Amino acid sequence: MEARKLKLSDPLYFEAFGFLQDEAELLDNNQFQEWLSYLSSDLIYTMPTRTTHERTAGSGYSQNMFHFEDNYNTITMRIKRLQTEHAWAEDPPSRTRRFVTNVRVTQEDENKLKIKSYLLLLRNRMNDPHYQLLSAERCDCLVRSDSGLKLSKREILVDQSTLGMDNLAIFL
Repeated sequence: MEARKLKLSDPLYFEAFGFLQDEAELLDNNQFQEWLSYLSSDLIYTMPTRTTHERTAGSGYSQNMFHFEDNYNTITMRIKRLQTEHAWAEDPPSRTRRFVTNVRVTQEDENKLKIKSYLLLLRNRMNDPHYQLLSAERCDCLVRSDSGLKLSKREILVDQSTLGMDNLAIFL
């Protein structure tokens, strides 16, 4: 099957978009165990660091330095840690709101969708009246399993070279 870009009216597009919306709601509500069920056991989850250099010097993202370089097992360990008293960066938990927009879906084969989307994350901590912002493009791969769509790959391409956050202990 040749890859095809899905139109907004395609039922597969709506299924993929619904996946992203449900995922954002789970993460915003700190429902990490439930979110884990959205992940494929072969998950690759990365966020390369942004670099600043001349246009001709490459993509603008490091090939060997990452804010996140996780897989299903490390994500599972991070979630387990959040349930202990040792997750200081997220105790009390961040208050977040994820806005997922500009969703583009390509069907690679019967069981694989590639999705590009924009993410705007608003985050608030403690009693600070200000929000921390993070914007990025996410490049995802969803695979169909017996229990529905699963995230098998996510690359987060953050727009900022210097993040405006004290820590990055949240999932994007």
